[in-house]
Amino acid sequence: MTITAFASVGLSHGENKPGPHGGFIKMPGAFHTEVVPVSKTQVQVFLLDMDWKNPITDKSSVTANGMICKPKDTTFICDLGKKANIEKKGKLEIKATRLEQKGNSAIYELPLNRH
Repeated sequence: MTITAFASVGLSHGENKPGPHGGFIKMPGAFHTEVVPVSKTQVQVFLLDMDWKNPITDKSSVTANGMICKPKDTTFICDLGKKANIEKKGKLEIKATRLEQKGNSAIYELPLNRH
């Protein structure tokens, strides 16, 4: 008899822990996204390697709820619009490409919190 136990995907990738910039982590592919709240209508998104290091914007792109995010140094700044409020219940969908490697959508439940 074989018994296989699976940890939740979030816990297996450390998504229950703060990222290196204090943000919230998801793994949409061969890289991680880290979302750091800036205000009710703005977030920063870091594209990290498999070890949660080396944030990069070169040959990379991010959209947040369909809004194009702007690269700044090693992060992307995402303005979600005046009507957005990440402190209210909802979803934040991050679509990212890191070093030309496209990931799946990373869905963050709002408001952001650690489980």
